[in-house]
Amino acid sequence: MAGSKIVIRILVMMGLLILPTQLWAGAMEIESNKMIFLHKTEQAEFVDKVHVKRDDFELWCDRLHAYYSNNKLDRAEAFGHIRLIHKEITGRSDKAILDQKNNIMTLIGHAVLEQAGGRIEGDRIIHDLNQEKTVVQPIKGGQTHMTIESDEAGGPSLPGKGK
Repeated sequence: MAGSKIVIRILVMMGLLILPTQLWAGAMEIESNKMIFLHKTEQAEFVDKVHVKRDDFELWCDRLHAYYSNNKLDRAEAFGHIRLIHKEITGRSDKAILDQKNNIMTLIGHAVLEQAGGRIEGDRIIHDLNQEKTVVQPIKGGQTHMTIESDEAGGPSLPGKGK
């Protein structure tokens, strides 16, 4: 029984890694203290206290570069003190790349994703929304880390389940 609880818990934790493919759906709102728009190259730079919001996804950072094509966002690169929230998932890193064209989110540098009951850490977390595949890469020569919390002495349990 304890073995099956551990397997279930690991599967629940893997759900943390599979962010819904609708992460990029809907209109995106970006606020910052300064914006520079480069019309010829279809780029925008947002500086200081940047807040990105789209549906149930939010990201905060120090600086954001947005790249457009035909008035549609292709990708955005966020820098400095990255914090993000998507439903019950929170994350942080030094840099983040939101590749809307290929539907890939990459957290770089001290990358962490957390959800009730678990946490994954690495130097780089790459999540391909099309393939529902997440790769956690360590710092060269290091290791990745995953924590699955337990509320019972005998092993982990599902989120929301008490003793």
